[in-house]
Amino acid sequence: MDTTETIPTWGYKADGSAKIFDLAPGAALPESWSASPTVITDPALATADALTMRATGLTFAHAIEEPASEPSAVDELLAALTEIDRLKAVIETGSAENERLIAEIDAAEAALGDASTAMADLRDSLAKAHEDGRVNAAERDAAKAAVEALTADLAQVKADLDEATKPKPAAAAKGR
Repeated sequence: MDTTETIPTWGYKADGSAKIFDLAPGAALPESWSASPTVITDPALATADALTMRATGLTFAHAIEEPASEPSAVDELLAALTEIDRLKAVIETGSAENERLIAEIDAAEAALGDASTAMADLRDSLAKAHEDGRVNAAERDAAKAAVEALTADLAQVKADLDEATKPKPAAAAKGR
């Protein structure tokens, strides 16, 4: 098996980064790399970290700091469009929830209407039974009391439903 010997060779860039390349004898460093640290134009880039890394045989590259820039009009527009999309999703979710609640309220009102009709039918049936003499006074009084209690409960449920479903004043929109 033929093994080619390589020579560890330091390469430097003008930005201060340094790297060890394993080069075949006589081979050149890759493009933009130099064998001499003299390519480093700013002496401040030759830091103690770079020297320590070189002494230990590790690669060192300076962190490239990008200058902070003010958001451009395009960035602000994209942020505004993203916020609009988010708000549209919130509105759609709220609208779907409102539709579901309206359906529940309509079903509850229908059930209350059916219960009111059933109570009226029961009251009529009780009155007819009393007229026919099929119910004695004690049974009649107990049945009337039960009907009145159920009627009061039904009225309270209806009032609670009306209170829960009455329109609320619009809240002020949250501003920025």
